Amino acid sequence: MNKWNQSYGFLLGKALQQMENKFSEGLLPFNINSRQYGVLLFIEENPYSSQKDISENLQIDRTTMVSHIDHLETLGLVERTKNPNDRRSYSLLITEKGKEVLNSRWEFLTHIESEVLAPLDRQERQLLKSFLIRIWNSL
Repeated sequence: MNKWNQSYGFLLGKALQQMENKFSEGLLPFNINSRQYGVLLFIEENPYSSQKDISENLQIDRTTMVSHIDHLETLGLVERTKNPNDRRSYSLLITEKGKEVLNSRWEFLTHIESEVLAPLDRQERQLLKSFLIRIWNSL
């Protein structure tokens, strides 16, 4: 047996690489990457979050988060508003244009996931998802 197929990290990484590569192609027309798409999803589900909140929840370092938010704001996908409770920080909201990008790519994302996970039946996919959620929640 090869060592590479005994490594969870390697195998999970390869599955993720397939999903991310295919999804990234579909994001090219919108000038964003998959991580920025994830930031948009978080902001839509958690309006008025601060960059710090997003950074901590998505485990993205603060410098990278600033870069992501700057880019998304330049594209008109998010907007910063002053935080009324802390004048030093901003709250983030997704714009209508940002919502359009999310909605237009969601079906594409789920298609890519189904394509990559095609070797698994429905029950196995659900089991895999539950395991991944349990791991994520324990971090």
